[in-house]
Amino acid sequence: MAKQEIKVKKKHWYSILPTPGFRIPEIGETLTSDPSKLVGKTVTMTGMDLLHDPKKQNVKITFRITEIKDNKALTEIKGYQIMPSSIKRMMHPGKSKVDQSFKLETKDNIAVVAKPVLITKSKTTKGVLSKIRKNSEEFLRAAVKKQSYQENIHALLEAKLQVQLREHLKKIYPVTGCQIRIFEKQ
Repeated sequence: MAKQEIKVKKKHWYSILPTPGFRIPEIGETLTSDPSKLVGKTVTMTGMDLLHDPKKQNVKITFRITEIKDNKALTEIKGYQIMPSSIKRMMHPGKSKVDQSFKLETKDNIAVVAKPVLITKSKTTKGVLSKIRKNSEEFLRAAVKKQSYQENIHALLEAKLQVQLREHLKKIYPVTGCQIRIFEKQ
């Protein structure tokens, strides 16, 4: 019986580049025989690896590959996420937690989902918590609408948006923890 030849496509390495504005030259490399299969794939990195800041180790940034040029995979930011374990560490007995989820629109008309988590200094009444919810949503709608999607992600990574929200809510009730748990494109 004659042996059949096995046709093997040669695989090539493609380096995955982050969107402009990050300190690293590349996210990583991938091996594939067909570069069109890479488009649409996602790559996740921690904020510590992207920004070389150990304080950002609880942040995950997800990139989506959009196109291939000259053996390089170009990406866009798909989303920003805080790891659940870090939010659990922020929570203590005797404190109230406010979880929210709503859809927002950026300056460049990109629809995003934002899920902030707010932790008060001590147990709080439902009336105060609902006031905090309402004011945080109004503030985030206005703040996100002023900037593009890319600028919003960088503001989240630098914690500018969280600090502004905390300062805004401090007038209603002292907020000890203020994080945007998820911020991603729809």
